[in-house]
Order: sequence, then C-alpha cells, then structure tokens
Amino acid sequence: MTHYPDPMHIRSPTLHGTIFFTVSVFAIILFMSFVLKIEVVAKGQGRVLPISRVQVVQPEFSGRITAIHIKNGDSVEKGSALIEFDPTEALAELGTIRAEQDRLRIEMARIDAMVGALDMDPATPGFTDQSLAGFSLPRDLAEHVFAKEQYKLLLAEMNDLLASLEQIDAREEINRRAEAVTNANIARVNAILEIQSERLQAIEQLVQRGATSQSDFLDVQEGFTRLESERGVYQSELTQKTAERMGLESERRRIKTDLRSSLLDRRAQIDSRLAALFEKKRAAKRRVEAATLEAPTSGVIDQLKVFTLGGIAEAGAELLRVVPTDVQVEVEGIFSNQDIGFMKVGQQANIRLSAYPSERFGFIQGVVADIAADSSEVKEGQWHYVVRIQPEKNYLEVGTEHFYLRPGMTATIDAITDSRRIISYFFAPIVEAIQNSLGER
Repeated sequence: MTHYPDPMHIRSPTLHGTIFFTVSVFAIILFMSFVLKIEVVAKGQGRVLPISRVQVVQPEFSGRITAIHIKNGDSVEKGSALIEFDPTEALAELGTIRAEQDRLRIEMARIDAMVGALDMDPATPGFTDQSLAGFSLPRDLAEHVFAKEQYKLLLAEMNDLLASLEQIDAREEINRRAEAVTNANIARVNAILEIQSERLQAIEQLVQRGATSQSDFLDVQEGFTRLESERGVYQSELTQKTAERMGLESERRRIKTDLRSSLLDRRAQIDSRLAALFEKKRAAKRRVEAATLEAPTSGVIDQLKVFTLGGIAEAGAELLRVVPTDVQVEVEGIFSNQDIGFMKVGQQANIRLSAYPSERFGFIQGVVADIAADSSEVKEGQWHYVVRIQPEKNYLEVGTEHFYLRPGMTATIDAITDSRRIISYFFAPIVEAIQNSLGER
C-alpha cells in the first residue's frame, strides 16, 4: 500500500495576513473602480479679457496733433480728453456754413415780407409801412449787416413795384379820360343823327310831293350817312380804349404775378440750400467734436503710438488702447476640434492662471458661456474654436487675501465635459482589442 505524505500546511500568521490584506485591497480597489468616477476634461489655453473688450481709439478724420494729455499706464475716466487735433479748418468751415445760413434766413425774411406786400392793395393807406413791418427777424439776426442791406433792398423793391403800378394807374387814367371823350362824341353824334333822321324823313316827303329838288334830298342824305360813319369811328375807338383798359389790368396782374413767381422760385432755392447746409453743418460740427479724442470707457492707457506734437494722424489709424478696469472680466480660450464636440454651454470649467500657480493659489471655477459657431485658424493648418468662460468670481482667495484677475493674464482651462467610472479605463483597451480582432480577416 502506497503511503502519501501529508499536505504542507502554511502556519505563518504573517503570510496569512499578507495574503488577506492583498486580497482585501484588490477587492476594495475593484469595488471602488465600479463606484468612483473621474472627470473627463477638455484642455484649452486662454486669456483674461474685459467683457467690454479692450477699446481701440482711432481718429475719425485726419489732422494735426496739438495736445497729448496721457501716457502709457495712465488711468482715465470715461469721457476724459486724450488727444486733441487742430480744429481750425473745421471751425472755419462751420463758421462759413453758419454765415451762409444767416444770410439765407435774412433773405428769406425779405422775400416773405415782399410776398405779403403783394397780397395787399397798394392803394391802402400805410401800405409801405405795413409791408416793411412784415420784415421781422430774430434778435440775433436783426443787427446783422446783411439785414440792413436786405431792408434797403425790400424798400427799393416796393418802390419799384409802386412806380410800375403808378405808371399803369396813369395810363389807365388817360384811357378813362379818352373813353369819356369818345362816349361824349358818340352821344353828340347820336343826338345830331336823331335830328338828321327827322330832316331826312321830312325832305323825302317833300320830294315825293315835288316841293323840293332831288339835289336837296341827296345833300340831307349825305349828311346823315356822314354822321353814321362818324359814329362808327367813335364806337371803334371806344372798343379799342376798352381793350386797352383790359390790357392794363392784365399788365398790372402780370407785374405782380411775375414778381411773386420770381420771389417764390428764389425762396424754393433758399429752402433747398438751407437743407443742404443743415447736413453740411452737422458734418462740420462732427469734425469739430472729433478734434478731441475722448476715452470711450474708464480704464488704463495702453499701446500709445503717438508722442509728437504737430504730427499728422491719419483717419482710422490706431493711436492707443484703453483697457477697461471698472467692468467684469471673462476668459477667452481656444480648444481643439477633438474636444469641441464634447463641449456645450453651461459646463463647469476650472481656470488656472499662469500668474498665480495653482499649487499655491488654487483655481477659479467658471461656466462655459459661449462657443463659437465656426472655427478659426490660429496657425497655418491649425483650426481651433474660441470658447468664452465666465468666472464665478474675479479673484483668487488665499486666506484673507484676494488676488484679482487682470486683463491680459493667460490661463489654462479645464472644461469638464463628462465623468467616467474608473473600471471603464481598464476595460476600454480590452474592448478595443476585441473589436479590432473581430474586424480582422
């Protein structure tokens, strides 16, 4: 009968404890790998920017610099004067426009007064005084030299009008007298014709009875015919005088109509010119205002590029920048195409500032506020997306000290895109290997 030796028994308590500890640790690790999750982050590089962005100051018009009130690093308030340009040309243009506007307004007042005079009857007592009273001007124009000239011109125009109308009145008076004389002659001839008609009838009867000769009858008839002819001439003269009187009335109306038309045409030209001058005045005032560059926001002067008084600055050239200091900041980061597909607005992000090492100062939490709709080429062949991160606060807190974010600081951004169980990292390579093996031929 074969004898087998008894199996070996491990009697060392240390070895038993080591095995138990190892198995326990493995079991705990395995359990924790199923329970615990780790964050999946998308890494990006960014820079701290003011929400209102850095303000670039540019002149609207070209000009010669006459004063520079700031230097790099100066703090300025919104509306503070930064740089001044020579406004002489703009002021001269504005003055020319205002002078022309004043002259045109004065001329328009004269035209309105003259048009008002044409609506009145020149025979009205005090016609000239009433017409001149219509030439009213604001106080700032009443003492203008051109106002006195236009007043004299208005008076001359009214005198010319009255002279022309007086000539027509005189001709009408002559015409009326001629009409009266012609009417008197017609009345005289008519009276004689009545007598001559009776004589003609009487002598005709005598001729029929043989009491008088045919020659006497013809003499009377000749006289009657001559009177009728004379009356016809006077009636023609009367018709002509009537036509002349109507022509004079028409000429009176034509003088007023032509003058009114001329005045209204000139007024329309003035209205058109004033409208054009109004726009030119706005542009000139804008040039005067633009001669002083003002701070668009409160902040710090940066990248000042002009230092020479008398130098020429071109329109649209960047002269300086103002970095806002009284507004909130945000972090603008760039992320690769590989990460952007997993990012969305509202995700949490951790911001680590290069100026304040995270090992000592920690990090600031933030939220993804916006993701660019399209990628941008940051380098040749490299395309990234711009993402804006809104920090929960604008400072790092270490104990009782606050370290504030300043525009221009660079940062590393960890945007939390997902969370995964630890065990998945162990199985992921295995799953990938199996998938690849199943796809092999």
